[in-house]
Amino acid sequence: MKPTDEKADARRRRPRRSREQVSQALIDATAALLAERVSGRLTVREIAAAADVNPTYVHRYFGSKRNLMRAAIERADNRVIARIEEMPDVVKGGPAVFHAALQERQLVAALARASLDGVLDDLPYGRPAVGALLERFLSELEGGQPRGRHDPRVIVACLTSATMGYALFGPFIRRGVGLDEEPDASVEAAMVAVLQEVARLTFSE
Repeated sequence: MKPTDEKADARRRRPRRSREQVSQALIDATAALLAERVSGRLTVREIAAAADVNPTYVHRYFGSKRNLMRAAIERADNRVIARIEEMPDVVKGGPAVFHAALQERQLVAALARASLDGVLDDLPYGRPAVGALLERFLSELEGGQPRGRHDPRVIVACLTSATMGYALFGPFIRRGVGLDEEPDASVEAAMVAVLQEVARLTFSE
């Protein structure tokens, strides 16, 4: 029996998956492929093969490959947004958001590749996590916190750049500054403390 026949037989023997299960498999495969490829220009067949589904499901469930790529990025983005919305305030909530972003290294890598390749040149779209973080800063200023000397948009840009940069290049950065022998938890805690000081610059002392 040919390998392709064996794959087809295995697919027929496998329990039928629901629409939700197939959709999630496609999103998972897309996120993984976006993160690891030199180019973000994936084909529908490559994504479907990684998800072990028929390529027709990409268009049936998402309409296009572009929409599927968008869904993969938005899913990870929404997980970070959920942590932002749970924050007690933008300073105390810093550790939770920082660690949530580190858990989404696939998202960060996918965004970097998509941006460099021009595959998703309309990024960001919808309600990205960086926009949700800015909303939290602005809501605290409107709630009575005294405004500091720095534009909250610049503060959020700095925080986001540092967090995404570390998520993407953490090992390289740590080797460069001599922190590669330090425990992950210690380095990350120290970085969070610095980022919290940056966040406080939004508000006057």
